[in-house]
Amino acid sequence: MSQPTYRIKQAAQRLGTKPSQLRHQLRAMGAITEDERAHPAWVREGWLKEDHRQYHHPVVGWKWRTRIDITEAGLVELWARIRRAA
Repeated sequence: MSQPTYRIKQAAQRLGTKPSQLRHQLRAMGAITEDERAHPAWVREGWLKEDHRQYHHPVVGWKWRTRIDITEAGLVELWARIRRAA
């Protein structure tokens, strides 16, 4: 059975922060790479999931996009790391 996942905005609300601050924290922890992908170790641990989609942009044509979602276990891990850092 898969865990529920949350988009960055929903996860930020649950953690009591803003989406931009959560993204910054995820980058600082190394969970989001420089190319805006979920770090493979975080995916293996089950803390993050990536959703890859292709869409047709009206000007430039077909493009790929990647959305990073945070799992319930990921929220627990983030909460623990944020509390330790405080």
